[in-house]
Amino acid sequence: QSRLLKKLQKLTLLFCQRAMGLGLSSTGATCCVDRSGEIRRPACPLQLCYLDFRKPAEAAQAGGAQARLFRLVPVGCDSSKRQASVAGSGPEWIGKDVSTCYNEADFYNEVLHLRRLQQQDPPLQPVPCKTLPMEPPTPDNASGDGSSLSKDGPWRIFDFMVSYHGLARSCMCSWHADGKEKQRTCDLLVFRSPFEGLARPRMLDLELGPRTLALQARDDNKIASVVLALQEGISVDGFLAPPASIPSESTTLDLRGWSWGDTVQARAKRLPLQKLSLSQALAAFIDLRAPIAEEKVWLSDETVASNRVTAARSWDNFRHRFLCGAEYAELALLALTQQLAELLKACEEVPVPQKWVQTSLALLVEVGVAPPRTGPIHPATWVSSRVKLQVFGWGKSRLSLPHCISSDDMQDNVLPWKIYQHHISRVLWESARLYFHSFCAQAWTKLQIEVFEVCGKSSVLIGSASMQLEKSASDSRSLPLQLEDQPVVGSDGQASKVVLNMTFLPCPEPSNFVGFWQICVQRAENLPRPPTAAGAAAPSGSLVVKIIAVEDTSLGYRTSYARTREVVKTENPMWKEDFEFPVVQVGKISASVMRLLDVLGVRADRPTAEAMAAAAAPNGSLSSYLPPLNYQSESTNNAKEAVRDAAIGQVAFISELQSGWQGHKTGLIAQV
Repeated sequence: QSRLLKKLQKLTLLFCQRAMGLGLSSTGATCCVDRSGEIRRPACPLQLCYLDFRKPAEAAQAGGAQARLFRLVPVGCDSSKRQASVAGSGPEWIGKDVSTCYNEADFYNEVLHLRRLQQQDPPLQPVPCKTLPMEPPTPDNASGDGSSLSKDGPWRIFDFMVSYHGLARSCMCSWHADGKEKQRTCDLLVFRSPFEGLARPRMLDLELGPRTLALQARDDNKIASVVLALQEGISVDGFLAPPASIPSESTTLDLRGWSWGDTVQARAKRLPLQKLSLSQALAAFIDLRAPIAEEKVWLSDETVASNRVTAARSWDNFRHRFLCGAEYAELALLALTQQLAELLKACEEVPVPQKWVQTSLALLVEVGVAPPRTGPIHPATWVSSRVKLQVFGWGKSRLSLPHCISSDDMQDNVLPWKIYQHHISRVLWESARLYFHSFCAQAWTKLQIEVFEVCGKSSVLIGSASMQLEKSASDSRSLPLQLEDQPVVGSDGQASKVVLNMTFLPCPEPSNFVGFWQICVQRAENLPRPPTAAGAAAPSGSLVVKIIAVEDTSLGYRTSYARTREVVKTENPMWKEDFEFPVVQVGKISASVMRLLDVLGVRADRPTAEAMAAAAAPNGSLSSYLPPLNYQSESTNNAKEAVRDAAIGQVAFISELQSGWQGHKTGLIAQV
């Protein structure tokens, strides 16, 4: 029975592919993504790609991708220039096997047809200009070619989608699976690579809920719909080139993934990502220490230091030539926040509600090159060109067009479209909150260190320590650990400790910060050994350190968070990781808030400098919309109250933000 079922599935897929190849949609058949009862439009003719690619196409790496992707090289292009986009000499192309994403082909075909009709598609080939009629179609004369959308203008939401350029027929593809090389002829959906222009891309793949199509609720309360969106959740589906603190890309030996095959192994690698909250995922996304550290290695190879004085001069020269990790992270987060705000604006401009379910939002940033501090290109411009936002994953979605949707379908799309916009709003709100609490501190006053044992999906606190931060010369501290106000001791009865190195380093001009605290987590000493039964093996686990910088002053409370990589559990583990906590100049905090408001698009009724400084304080008007980040365990008894409080803050923030977009006075900055 299983063999017959597989043969039936193959025959069904073959029939669908033949139907697409024969162009049955051009004979008047209705598109499968549009089942409106009153007005039915003919499906758009199949768009074929106008490029010919080399064969075979090799598999491309993509974090979190369910379908297999292939790297495409056009015929006539030098194979040694596959990274041509990095050098600026040509585009990059990827292909997606249509047999694994057949439902997406209709969606992308509709989008490509509309973009070309409206001259919105980036013309890599000439697109003939067409005279589009202005009168709306009726059920009798509806042409279904998308011409009725001309009066509505181009949809800006299409600019955030992965650029689709048609179907490539009968491509020979090769890939490795289960230790063997495999080849197969298949049809590919051709896209401009989202990694184009990035030497080493980092991609955070966020899956936007809801996970089911059962959305029958009818509630006009905005808070209730946001609560529903938060409960459905935004999950991390993939993380390509993650920081060292994310272990998802390593081999999952405890799950025996290799013995189960590549498919199970890929799923097993994504299991640790399910523990991440959205704020933790965004904090890991802007953890950009790796490119800075690699650039330091190149610099040390060029200028070998013979003594400590020469080494210090070389690192000082490096800070004058390149941005530090905290400066790079701030500019990347600003660029990401700006694109999220533009995406939310584009969603509001869509003329009819859509039913986009379980789509994906990809955040991309460059992690292979350190941004220069000086040069012909401004650092902010350099960083913004290497931060991207892409929307994809349309297997369970459909495209609704004006004048081609019934009233019942429009009513059914209202709630899913609200939830989709709430998901985009939440990512925007979390990004703004992360910036407000991580890059607007005037003085970090306290440092908290927590050592955890991680085993599977659970983590146990071993001990914590805290200390006051004061600007001074380099200092090394050995902090004793405590647990519930009791000292933590090792197996020999001695106190358990964590060893840190702290240095405050000034930032050269030009910079948005006066300096930053560099915290180096060296090691832990004499950690307790877990009790085991006689003859039993010690439980397997790993150790991780969480660092929380606190600005606790009379003006309020602000926190910033960092996390080390996981190491094998021992009594004396070693990390040797550096973390940076930036500080803005006292009296110039309003400049940081102004940069945040600029990328959010709030430019009406500029407030005074006093109002900006008051709003930027930890207890200012912005803090009521952007509360402090909560890095405690999410398994609390007040989970429902926390979700509702987050929904209230998000709704209030987005409402004030939309008022600013419309030119009205916004409550984000209270006038003084």
